[in-house]
Amino acid sequence: MKGTLERPGSVNHQHIVAVINTLLERSPRREPVRLLDLGCGDGRLLGYVLASLAALRPSLRLEPFGLDVFDAGTQVPGFFDETRLYLETQQPAVDWAHRLILISTQDEWPYPDESFDFVTSNQVLEHVSNHEAVFRRIGRCLRPGGVSVNLFPLRDVLWEGHASMPFVHRVRDVDARARLMLLFAKMGFEAHYHRERQRRGWQSLEEFARVYARALEADTNYITKAEICLAAERAGLKVSFTYTKDYFFAKALSYLGRRPSLYSDLGLLESLGLLLGKYIASVTMLLRKD
Repeated sequence: MKGTLERPGSVNHQHIVAVINTLLERSPRREPVRLLDLGCGDGRLLGYVLASLAALRPSLRLEPFGLDVFDAGTQVPGFFDETRLYLETQQPAVDWAHRLILISTQDEWPYPDESFDFVTSNQVLEHVSNHEAVFRRIGRCLRPGGVSVNLFPLRDVLWEGHASMPFVHRVRDVDARARLMLLFAKMGFEAHYHRERQRRGWQSLEEFARVYARALEADTNYITKAEICLAAERAGLKVSFTYTKDYFFAKALSYLGRRPSLYSDLGLLESLGLLLGKYIASVTMLLRKD
């Protein structure tokens, strides 16, 4: 396969591109290939997918779409206007006014059945309150043979990436979580406090711990592998965690300035990658509609 990933992106973004590129290599699809980024946020993943696949597969006709919600508590007001402006600047040939949609978490997705070949999500599923409902919507919108590529942390993960602290998402009692967060902050785990201090108006580490402990309770929903597999199966989708191992390889290669564009089947390492990976970082879950 000729071409390289066109410009730097996060390891998460380059990993998702490599997964999609591998799936296209193994099972070519009728064109145009339609892709929906669920929880598209600031649009960086969509922009990176478009630029990278254009470099890797110049003849591919890709139709991108983005969907996000305004009432999840994880975005600042007006963020979607900035998303549209960014993508219009980066990819002016796309009619983003009709490709980006903002809805509430309770709304049905405004797409016909069997609309997409791929549905992607990056660090989204840990914010979903009802996974089975979301998976049913994914299943409805996927074409037969379509795949949803999801990168997210399970409950098993040891590091809570939003608070930049270990273990705190695994503490059920909110007051106990606040005390633990304050302890960690005083020990030097204060990156998120400094990152968000001005936007949220925090005056002290104590306020940060008290408020953000409750924000984690309201805005995140970490569940186990067994729970998420059951929700997907109830929605009629086949589940696999293929490419979880490749995420860690991609991280290692990124330190060397390399970016994989295709993944190979490493057999027995699949199970080992998931076994270890779910404690270290995000897993890669594929949902397939046959």
